Amino acid sequence: MREPETTDLTFLNLLQEFRAVGEFAKFAGNAWTWRWNGRAARSRSILLIPGFLAGDATLYPFANWLRSRGHQVFFSGILANADCPRRVIERLANIVAQRYARAGEKLVVIGHSLGGIYARELGRRLPESIEQVILLGSPIKDPHLHSNPYVKMLALLTRRIQQTGHGCTGELATICGVHASEAPHLPEALIYSKSDGIVDWASCIEEGPNVSVFEVDSTHCGLPYNLDTLRIVRMRIEESEEPR
Repeated sequence: MREPETTDLTFLNLLQEFRAVGEFAKFAGNAWTWRWNGRAARSRSILLIPGFLAGDATLYPFANWLRSRGHQVFFSGILANADCPRRVIERLANIVAQRYARAGEKLVVIGHSLGGIYARELGRRLPESIEQVILLGSPIKDPHLHSNPYVKMLALLTRRIQQTGHGCTGELATICGVHASEAPHLPEALIYSKSDGIVDWASCIEEGPNVSVFEVDSTHCGLPYNLDTLRIVRMRIEESEEPR
């Protein structure tokens, strides 16, 4: 059987991620216009999940934009996304189940990078509690093969430190068993960029009856602040015909 191809991302691609500073500056420069853009006709409950090594704080600006639209935002409780994926997904599943039991309203789950892989798995596990999932630059196809090799080395080191004794150190391909090949049976939006310096953009897309794919021009780190990302997210969560 032919081995899957690996990504050809380099250290230069990683350095280009510093362009995210400019993307965030453009995002911040537009913040003053939010109050004039109105609010959504229907408020959604939204769970945000950060990427690898990142924490909820990295998504605070994105959350503020969602709140300006009238949505209710919840966080994952992650300070630095480096814990065992099995434990993380269980905690996130509890958050989703508790929020749904309390409010009786399905959540929209948005995840950046590794957070998107978790969002996708939550959609598979809890379709009765989740309206749709939105993934920002998430390598859903063989993530262990299609990440920048320098980031992969850091991930392997972190995994070895965090997961010794937890029985899943050899399950990198499935992210400790929380990553499956099949897409969730609910609406899924995949936002990716060919300028991504962290993961191979081709690993961020898939096909399926409920899958919508959108390309933006962004760095990997800048995806939550990219103005085209905001436009797509707004369209996905505010322009559906009726609550699911």
